[in-house]
Amino acid sequence: MRDVYIQNRNLKLKMLKDMKPRLYQEAILDTCAKLNTLVVLPTGMGKTAIAMLLAAHRLALYPDSKILFLAPSKPLAAQHLETFRKHMQIEEMELFTGETKPEKREQAWKSAKIIFSTPQGMSNDVVGSKISLEDVSCLILDEAHKAIGEYDYVWLAKNYHNTAKYERILCLTASPGSDMEKIMDVCKNCFIEEIEVRTKDDGDVKQYVQEVEIEYIPIELPENIREVKNLLESSLKTKIKP
Repeated sequence: MRDVYIQNRNLKLKMLKDMKPRLYQEAILDTCAKLNTLVVLPTGMGKTAIAMLLAAHRLALYPDSKILFLAPSKPLAAQHLETFRKHMQIEEMELFTGETKPEKREQAWKSAKIIFSTPQGMSNDVVGSKISLEDVSCLILDEAHKAIGEYDYVWLAKNYHNTAKYERILCLTASPGSDMEKIMDVCKNCFIEEIEVRTKDDGDVKQYVQEVEIEYIPIELPENIREVKNLLESSLKTKIKP
């Protein structure tokens, strides 16, 4: 088993370029490779890098499979696509948007290895039988705290869980919320088996945190904005005075 692991790790590293994983990212990846995982990391601490590492790992294990990366908005999905293109030695990547006809998305799906999409568009394609998640070896859900209620993440995760030949789910968020019931709903809806949490104060993360310098620049408000501001303040005072 160790020889197989080393072989897969070498294949994974060959897929990546201009990227050196941090120790905590490697530690989190070890969990994600084995179990469906919710990863909670502060903004700017490399959640997308973990997604890339896991995508490379799964493609090394299952070369004929696909990776599906879902994000709540088209600009965010496009941003993740650009990051993957910058650091992965894979050409077959596609961005699915509502501007592309379903027939073209269906054809693009067949040749793509990594697909980036909004959940709404993807759920429409799956419902319409244009696309099957059967061959997806990793489903990545960005801003995963949205996976509650009727949001499309919930339905897609269930469909994936029921149809995938090589199931692995990675949920990413910087703000899971303070409501434990909501967090448990996300875990249930996404079939999460383990949670990996890091804060900026954790020992394996702290060395990578850079101090943020904040500079306050006063500006002169236009007259019309000042009038609105005065009216709002006056209204507020009449409410709180009693």
